[in-house]
Amino acid sequence: MINSSFVSQSNVALPGALQWLCIVAVLFMLSACGGIVGAGGEEDTTANAPADSGGTTPADPDPNIDPPVMVTDVDLFEQTLFPVLRDQANFCVGCHGVAQIPTFALEDVTAAYNVLISQQKVNLNDPMLSRVYQRPAIDRHICGGAATCDVVAADILAAIDAWVLAAAQLAAPAPDPNAPPAAVAATSAKTNFAAALDGGVVRADANVIAMFTFTEGAGNVAMDSSGVGAPIALQLSGTEWVEGGGLRNVSGKAQASLADSLKLFDMITPNAAYTVEAWLIADNTAQDGPARAVSYSIDTAQRNFTLGQNSIYYQLRNRSLGTGINGTPALEPLVSQVATELQHVVATFDEATGRKVYMNGQLAAEENAADTLDWTDDQIFVLGNEVTDNRLWQGVFKLVAIHNQALSGAEVRQNFDAGAGNILTLRFDVASVVGAPAYIDMQAIQIDPAAYVFGQPVFVSDMTGIRVKNIRIAVNDAIPVAAQTFRVVDTTVLQSGVMLSPLAAVIPVAQGPDMDQFHLEFELLGNSVGTTEAIAPALPPAPLPDVLEPDLGIRTFSQINDTMSILTGIDANRTAVSDSYSELRGSLPATSDILSFAAAQQIAIQRLATSYCGEIVNNTTRCESFFGQCQIDGNAKDQVAGILYDKLIGANLANQPDSAGVITEIVRMIDDLGCANGCVAAEAETVLNATCAAVLSSSAVTIN
Repeated sequence: MINSSFVSQSNVALPGALQWLCIVAVLFMLSACGGIVGAGGEEDTTANAPADSGGTTPADPDPNIDPPVMVTDVDLFEQTLFPVLRDQANFCVGCHGVAQIPTFALEDVTAAYNVLISQQKVNLNDPMLSRVYQRPAIDRHICGGAATCDVVAADILAAIDAWVLAAAQLAAPAPDPNAPPAAVAATSAKTNFAAALDGGVVRADANVIAMFTFTEGAGNVAMDSSGVGAPIALQLSGTEWVEGGGLRNVSGKAQASLADSLKLFDMITPNAAYTVEAWLIADNTAQDGPARAVSYSIDTAQRNFTLGQNSIYYQLRNRSLGTGINGTPALEPLVSQVATELQHVVATFDEATGRKVYMNGQLAAEENAADTLDWTDDQIFVLGNEVTDNRLWQGVFKLVAIHNQALSGAEVRQNFDAGAGNILTLRFDVASVVGAPAYIDMQAIQIDPAAYVFGQPVFVSDMTGIRVKNIRIAVNDAIPVAAQTFRVVDTTVLQSGVMLSPLAAVIPVAQGPDMDQFHLEFELLGNSVGTTEAIAPALPPAPLPDVLEPDLGIRTFSQINDTMSILTGIDANRTAVSDSYSELRGSLPATSDILSFAAAQQIAIQRLATSYCGEIVNNTTRCESFFGQCQIDGNAKDQVAGILYDKLIGANLANQPDSAGVITEIVRMIDDLGCANGCVAAEAETVLNATCAAVLSSSAVTIN
């Protein structure tokens, strides 16, 4: 199965480079025999002469003749591609020969070669897949217009072809006809995705009522594949299909009809419980509103549910008697959750315990409060936007599922372990190597157009005591240098079914899953000895040029705390804010260097701001003193926004943000938090706290 270790313990990063084959050719020199010295200390010219030499003494080699020169792959690079990369007319050297990463055009040929090879910028197995060729040929990357780019690309491709030809023409030592038969190579049989077996953990789908796996690959419709009830058809606009499975939302959405959407209402409301599950990749962490990832709604103010992205958080809105028609306040984890990588996001609701949000199999937020579902049947199911097209979410959907029960924590973890779908098992037969039925099963999936993930190799055989060392994955007979995670394997198998490694390897796609062939190579497998490749180490990147110090700085931890205390009028020694500050102090900025400011520090600032604003709104007297009244008038929301601007930002200071723009954003936030028509009591306190914290944690307050 693929579990969290398969995803999170991988010690490699997803490569954008394509497959390559590093050819290292070596000319072997045969050393000649020297003279033979007799017992008397002088050269014996007869006694030990070879029988067929007629007593002639073997002559020493002519000292004036140079031995054969050993040609290395670096030499071939220097003779072919290197001059092209260093040619000023081809534009590469101006950036990548100085400090622009990757620095594959450095003056030092060995350093340039190491960068080019270790970062897979050249593909000697298929030169047209070389990244250094594709940049001018396809991307038109800084090469002076289409015509010039074609010339640059042709020069680079011709140089790579020459490199490949030179490597192929290097003479290999002639085989010795009297040599004994070679030992069995430590290499598995070949396999491919066509021969793969179903793999992965069985999903917890007993109550699934809609399932989208986005495997269509073409067309403008994504279909519900759950097989439960009438299927839901999603009409696509502003989207792109992702090779290997997935749908990227660029500027549009995937929306069902009202008739199809009724399936959700009809199958969920009788149970008064549901689960929204998504495997997705957010394009960025700046999307808010929240941006609608998965929604069952009609506009920005009415919904049955929404799984949305609010900047660095995922949140669940659910329409119930406790939240109102907009499902607010949303349930949102306090810890940053959104990352621009594949994530498993699950939100559940049941009337006994309310809402829960899970991230990558782990509970991230929960209410633990009974509530009553209050849905209407006029809502529409949509992915990637609001029905009204004004809450765009950009990213990739790999899987979306709706269940008409709240999944338990164990079931959420089970579905996380099962992965995003399309997981297969590749079986590598090694019977010919170990001399008995044996194979290595490895889970595999194509995660994007450029990469496969291989994980959790398992050795299966009745034989025991088999040593396995240094596994490398080959694609079309070539072994990519990067991402060979399983080279660290060195173990002796004592029983069948042993997992050889919990890690994962990200391997470049060559010709695609329909064409690529895979096999495994070993340094040791049982009694068979394989080969070990020499990998040129990558040099550290050249240092970046000096960066001018910025004119602005960030307030440090104590300055931030003092500033928030003064602006809000809340004593910094009050228990709630003092405890919060003590907890967060280590995460707040330690220096005023704005270049070292990190997202985690902004999260800490926001949490501290929430503590200060909470002290304002949690006390009626303080709340009314600060805001005038501890509620929000739907016709006077700009008054609340104006108070926050005047008290926390200040209109009479230089270089502060424009008040009109800030007030507009605060009013929009009030609307998004479900208070468009005004709110009172606990709902008003929540909205006032949120808007206050947003302003208090903004750069207008934290930047010096």
